[in-house]
Amino acid sequence: DTVVGLDVGTTKICAMVGERINGGIRVLSIGSSPSTGLRKGIVVDADATTNSIKKALKEAEDIAGFRLMSAYVGIAGGHINSFNGYVAIGIKDRVVREEDLDRLMDYAAAVYVPVDREILHLIPAGFKLDGHNGIKEPVGMSCEKLEANFHIVTGSLTSVQNLVRCCERAGIDVADIVLEPLASAESVLAKEEKERGVALIDIGGGTTDIAVYKDGMLRHTAVLALGGNEVLDVRMIAA
Repeated sequence: DTVVGLDVGTTKICAMVGERINGGIRVLSIGSSPSTGLRKGIVVDADATTNSIKKALKEAEDIAGFRLMSAYVGIAGGHINSFNGYVAIGIKDRVVREEDLDRLMDYAAAVYVPVDREILHLIPAGFKLDGHNGIKEPVGMSCEKLEANFHIVTGSLTSVQNLVRCCERAGIDVADIVLEPLASAESVLAKEEKERGVALIDIGGGTTDIAVYKDGMLRHTAVLALGGNEVLDVRMIAA
């Protein structure tokens, strides 16, 4: 019933421990530490990053009162690449099943993602049944041809692996990697906002994270290698 989130940012690293209660999360503890081993969201000093993660985890552990074993780790950085893809398959028995959705995702991953990239998220962004669009949940419906749009988020394989290794060296297993703007969107955006259309912009120290929703579905994500540190440097130079 306990879940841990680890935000590995350019200026600070934050760990949060929560307890699942009635479909929500009750925060048990938070730990933070200055981040000294990343530049624009990418690990440039593994030892410094590992030590910063250890400090944030230790503070969260001391407050929670128990040992943290695994965490969902947020990722950003200029190496992130997001794009939209399209896949279509035939439906043999004319009824869409979960395994048909799995086939769609496998095809999308094989067609669109090169070997030096790692898929972080492969998110359905609308389905068509025999040419009829606007379908959000096709399982159980009848058709001969199932089409799907996907929003695909990938990261540099080496950048992702370096982040995972730093977490493991700090004594924490990585349960999953989560794109930072998606995590932020889940925290602050209401369902009604996603339906009407909304853009979330999170300006951090080294990166700016963007997520765009319309009709309740994710339409676009991006991570810009430009953050508050650069704005501060420009102000200091101008002064």
